[in-house]
Amino acid sequence: MAEGPGPARLTDLLVAPAPAINPEAWRAATAWSAEALSGLAAGGAGGGPRRLTEYQVRRALSSGDPWPETPFAWSARTTRRALGLHAVRLLVAGRVRNPTDGVRAALAEATRGAGDGRRPRCAMDRWLSGLPPAGRAAVGAEAVTWSTRLWCALDWEALDGPVVIGRDHWWDGPRSSLLALRSRAEVRTASAHLVVLSGSRRSSVRSELSVVALVEALRSREGYVPGRIVGWWPDSGHLVRVEVEPAVLSEGVAAVETTLRGRQGRAAA
Repeated sequence: MAEGPGPARLTDLLVAPAPAINPEAWRAATAWSAEALSGLAAGGAGGGPRRLTEYQVRRALSSGDPWPETPFAWSARTTRRALGLHAVRLLVAGRVRNPTDGVRAALAEATRGAGDGRRPRCAMDRWLSGLPPAGRAAVGAEAVTWSTRLWCALDWEALDGPVVIGRDHWWDGPRSSLLALRSRAEVRTASAHLVVLSGSRRSSVRSELSVVALVEALRSREGYVPGRIVGWWPDSGHLVRVEVEPAVLSEGVAAVETTLRGRQGRAAA
């Protein structure tokens, strides 16, 4: 369900109770989803294990091709989420006073290894460590904008229970190591998952968010229904809400199947 501009509504959506779901119907839907995904993994082509992310699902649903034409490269745009989430974690913990200080701390931590002769921890840190000061300033500016939008969009004190910021989840098929799915969310509460969206307001977004619900459902203990999925475009303030129900899991499986078909078609070309 798409809704008009209004980032102030985000907090209400994240804390509102979810609709009741029939437990038997939910258990049947999760069991069917796991079985269907196992079948897709066992019967697919493509040359080995498939680890699907929300980026690949989005590309497959919007263009039919889940794989980029150019290889991934680090840039201010591709680092802004990681640095911005680090900054927001520091803000929530009360360790910094504003997003700018949070991003500065995130950049300092990412490049600390290079300063004392140690090898940076990951590829992003290595890339950041090799930038000149002007390059790091440009990266920091992009991350400050991203983190400021997220920080100012929510009433953090009103969120229920513990808040998890930026932890991505993976589900690995229990019967096969050939398929793994990622669920990305910027903020997780006891009753909802907030996904920050970019790009156009595409018609496929509900199916994209259904994959988030699918992964959360399959990772959860039996009978547990994950909270609603809320997608938010910070550029416009528009929202899309997906209430998690059995039909959403079916939509998520269909999105995964579409993505796998795109890979198989590319491998056969």
